Amino acid sequence: MKNLKNKISKTASALTVAATLALPIMSSATASASGNTGALTPLWQLNNFDQPESVVSDASGQHLYVSNINGQPTQLNGKGYISKLSINGKVLQQHWLKGMDAPKGMAIKGDTLYVADMQQVHVVSLSKGEIITRFTAPKAKMLNDITIGDDGSVYISDLLGGGIYRIKHHTMAMWFNPTQLPHPNGLLWQDGSLLVASWGLGMKGDFTTQTPGSIYKINMATTASNPSLEPLAAAKQMGNLDGLTQANGSLYVSDWISGDLFKVTAQKSEKLLTLNPGLADISSRNGLLFAPLMMDGVVRAWRI
Repeated sequence: MKNLKNKISKTASALTVAATLALPIMSSATASASGNTGALTPLWQLNNFDQPESVVSDASGQHLYVSNINGQPTQLNGKGYISKLSINGKVLQQHWLKGMDAPKGMAIKGDTLYVADMQQVHVVSLSKGEIITRFTAPKAKMLNDITIGDDGSVYISDLLGGGIYRIKHHTMAMWFNPTQLPHPNGLLWQDGSLLVASWGLGMKGDFTTQTPGSIYKINMATTASNPSLEPLAAAKQMGNLDGLTQANGSLYVSDWISGDLFKVTAQKSEKLLTLNPGLADISSRNGLLFAPLMMDGVVRAWRI
């Protein structure tokens, strides 16, 4: 237990130091926006969240759910919660679902919300507003993002422990070997393939890396003993990548450390915005892009 507490403390401190070192001169999330802003039209901004890490839309496209860490990124404090918003930027319920530790990535299928929370995945009924079951991965270090395959399988990245877990047939197990993918972050199911936004290789004490992260495609014939990773040609060594989403035929990916937001096509990658450090798990819905700024306690929306 003492070793676990030391690891948690060191991880939290490193994330804070990394964000502080990367902070731009501008102090607010709005003021620091720069880049090719003509590609995105600002719609709204909401403040006063508690380390918002992920934003997802429900199946109706009318509601958004925001995970709030509400503490240090690896702290098991029971204070994490989910907020519920309207798609047009109204807070419907700040503490819609409470009692989590450090909730991060989320994914929705039908009436079910999946939430990655350290060593657990919470399975939530949206209509009931309650956790109906949990899956646990005792060896995981920081479960981070989630995506859902066509067959209903749920894929979860472990940023610190490495590898990708899968929930299938009501069982959660390691699916992709950590040795081949030591720091996966954002996940996206796209056209029968799994895309992975990597944090990078050679993670340092301040959470920067020796080698910047890339976006990879995983061959879905893969098993843990037969890995197959293919980097996207236009998305190699981009940065410390976090959220990954698709809209209008393009990929959008965030860099948590720098606050950069990129658009990626088959031919090239293009930086659209530079916001503050802590640009986390972005998502999109019906031509809208949503972004949590974890260090600022802000959620923003643009029209693409």
